[in-house]
Amino acid sequence: MVSGKFALPRGIQETALEIFGGLASSYERVLDLATLTQDRYWKQWVVQNAAIRAGDRVLDIGCGTCLLEERLEDRGCGVVGLDLSEQMIKIGQSKNLACLEGLFVGDAEALPFPNGTFDSVVCCYVPKYVDRAKFAREVARVLRAGGKVVSYDFVRPAGPFSPLLRLYLHGLMPIAAYVLGLVGSETATTFRNLPHIVEEARWNEGIAKAFGEEGVQALVSKTLSGGVVGVFSGRKELR
Repeated sequence: MVSGKFALPRGIQETALEIFGGLASSYERVLDLATLTQDRYWKQWVVQNAAIRAGDRVLDIGCGTCLLEERLEDRGCGVVGLDLSEQMIKIGQSKNLACLEGLFVGDAEALPFPNGTFDSVVCCYVPKYVDRAKFAREVARVLRAGGKVVSYDFVRPAGPFSPLLRLYLHGLMPIAAYVLGLVGSETATTFRNLPHIVEEARWNEGIAKAFGEEGVQALVSKTLSGGVVGVFSGRKELR
């Protein structure tokens, strides 16, 4: 397995690493807790919609501790993971997954890969932290013609379930942050900051347009789990 590290711009690095940088060892437990285990369903949605075949090369942007890669082990594909957190990458490496071709520390707005490298690009919890236009441009660049991008991330609560979602975000999460802070857990930072970041999330409102301008036709753009997350998939045009 290849691994490496690339220079990161300060803006995206500081925002994301403040929340997740020290969370690597407890990330998977916190993810289950923070999403009430719904993240497992969302990742399965990504795997199903990516329609990955044996022999495909897949890029996972924001791979974290390689939870998605665990679901791709039996697909016969090769996966390259990219994440901002070196600590997360190290945990992913320790799993010794057969599908992994390489893990890199790098930035979603400046992907360190040649044009047309991947058959699929998947990403979880990335779109809200990036510039939509730059992100779409980079993903389209590294996709092969006919390749798919499939992603999901938290979105600003909307619709009939928004009052309950906001109660969870601004009621239960701050309480959890306070309790975790009392015991000195690094997880407190995540629960403290995430509600405000989710409230500001607008990535889904322009994601289809941004990708369309880069030659990636939207296939699915909707929300799941009562509006907790937005999901997007698209296919790069055959030219």
